[in-house]
Amino acid sequence: MARLEDLTPGAVVRGILPNSTVTVVAVKWYGSDIVELTYKDPQGQLGNELLYRDREPTLEIL
Repeated sequence: MARLEDLTPGAVVRGILPNSTVTVVAVKWYGSDIVELTYKDPQGQLGNELLYRDREPTLEIL
């Protein structure tokens, strides 16, 4: 389990995309419980997702 605070640029994370890891590009906070995560997948494609605290149990920093 990772906390939203652990999502920092350059971190490699499992649990954002199914069966894949992503590399964090940028993180923007909205209050203390929501982050907008910009990431790059293994193919180099950029993605963006809002993550809430309830997703923390599914996240793993590698």
